[in-house]
Amino acid sequence: MTRFRFVLALLFGIALAVAPHSGRAADYPSAPIKIIVPFPPGGTTDIVARILAQKLGVALNATVIVENKSGAGGIVGTDFVAKAAPDGYTLLLGNSGALAAGLKLFPQLAYNVERDFEPISMVSDVTIALAVNPDLPVKTVGELVAYAKANPNKLNAAIPSVGSMHHLLTEKFKETAGIKFVSVPYKGSGPAVQDLIADHVQMDFDNLPALAPFIAAGKARAIAVASAERSDALPGVPTVKEAGYPDIVASPWFAMVAPAHTPAPIIKRLNSEVVKIMQSDDMKKKLHDLGANSIWSTPEECRTFIKSEIVRWGKIVDETGVKAE
Repeated sequence: MTRFRFVLALLFGIALAVAPHSGRAADYPSAPIKIIVPFPPGGTTDIVARILAQKLGVALNATVIVENKSGAGGIVGTDFVAKAAPDGYTLLLGNSGALAAGLKLFPQLAYNVERDFEPISMVSDVTIALAVNPDLPVKTVGELVAYAKANPNKLNAAIPSVGSMHHLLTEKFKETAGIKFVSVPYKGSGPAVQDLIADHVQMDFDNLPALAPFIAAGKARAIAVASAERSDALPGVPTVKEAGYPDIVASPWFAMVAPAHTPAPIIKRLNSEVVKIMQSDDMKKKLHDLGANSIWSTPEECRTFIKSEIVRWGKIVDETGVKAE
């Protein structure tokens, strides 16, 4: 009997040793944590994720790494996390496109946002700037509209990702202004902005953090922002609303979520640390300097907000008739 107990204890010890992590909230974290970014490096989601990962690693005394899994407007990486083990070691820094705005465009999605994720906290929202290549002879929204009307389908407009707020905003601007241009889809803000400064596309509704360095260097020209008010980061740049288009207003947002059924104590721990980070003066300043805002929430507030955004942007898809193709 003593030998039996010894062997049983030995096997139990080996099982614990070879397990990648125990799954118990009391032991969390006991292994590296991955934050999945569903877009390529260089875009706003990636920028925010890397700042957050560094600070979260310090707060949790753990290794926190960012892994880019791009494709299909954020759907590939988002779906990856939906199917990941619900143990707190694979998280998603999701954005408004793949978690809300683009859902109506992709009715056959393998994941369901409300069913397959446990919200942790809202993290950030950003200013969208309307930027043009500096070689384009326009400096205002009015001049851009006049140029587009005089040169129908001669302008190429970047779509940072299909199904994003930027996509819907771009198509709504086209419809409202009564102009024609060619929409060119990308896999994220990083490659979209690179093509803007290379003059492969001439205009881009994109997140200010991705555009800011190039605007500062004179490689892109911001002619408006799509926020309700002017941005502190670009105080001399008017809103699209001021230019006569009051419906062209949007602020992309980012939220951290985990796979559904992640233990509540782990969600609570992550929420506590993320909220502390987002409330810190250092984080607020880092994001402000990039043209973004630091925000936070309870898991339930995050869930309620995402649900309301799914409804809001679904209506806009119906109104504009935007297609995913």
